[in-house]
Amino acid sequence: MTKQLIKSLTKPTISVIIPAFNEEKYIEKTLKSVQSSAAEYDGQVEIIVVDNNSTDKTAQIAESMGVKVKFERRNQIARARNSGAENATGDYLVFVDADTLLEGDILDKVSVNLSSGEVVGGGAWVEPDSKGPAYFIFKYGLNYLLALKNITVGPFLYCDHNAFLHIGGFDEDLYAAEEFALAKQLKEGGKKINKIWKIIKYDKAHRIITSSRKCGPFGIIGMAFKNIHLLWNMKRKLRQKSECATWYKDR
Repeated sequence: MTKQLIKSLTKPTISVIIPAFNEEKYIEKTLKSVQSSAAEYDGQVEIIVVDNNSTDKTAQIAESMGVKVKFERRNQIARARNSGAENATGDYLVFVDADTLLEGDILDKVSVNLSSGEVVGGGAWVEPDSKGPAYFIFKYGLNYLLALKNITVGPFLYCDHNAFLHIGGFDEDLYAAEEFALAKQLKEGGKKINKIWKIIKYDKAHRIITSSRKCGPFGIIGMAFKNIHLLWNMKRKLRQKSECATWYKDR
């Protein structure tokens, strides 16, 4: 048995879960990026695409690329994420949006953090694929603020599989902001066993690039105004699909 094989068998297995609703324009690039990052990790990586009742070729493209494809009829991000986790065999879970690219050794960083015994989960610095002022605001401004507050954004989230199961996964009453709710629960649970929630900061060795398509012509500011209504009666509105149109419009 080679040293490389022995190393891969002793490294924790990572399950990358990608919820996808009508993502035929993005899913191939996303999967290629995840497969490339997986190749840089010495352990085993399984990739699961959750076809969230798509009407396009999302599932066919994913199947053609040799990854696991799970069908989830209920069109809801939290349910799609949970459905992927139910079929995951990995020690660690990584949730990636279907329009997000991974570069470099990000999966190895996830493994290092969770294997330390000091981390229950976390997120990472994310940058948009568009350039201009909004790009620099997001990359160097928003990421700093989120890191200071230890807040995770949706395109990339990782956690220990057992910890995920212990809290019951994502809250399926929520149609948006489910990642914030999950992070809150894991942070609270982690404190009880002296584990922290850790944000992976920007490094040349790993990048996470997400599509800015939802931002529209006015970028992040435009998206903020589009969803400002959620600040009023947020608890109720996040439980209504009609109030979370930004995340559920056809692609």
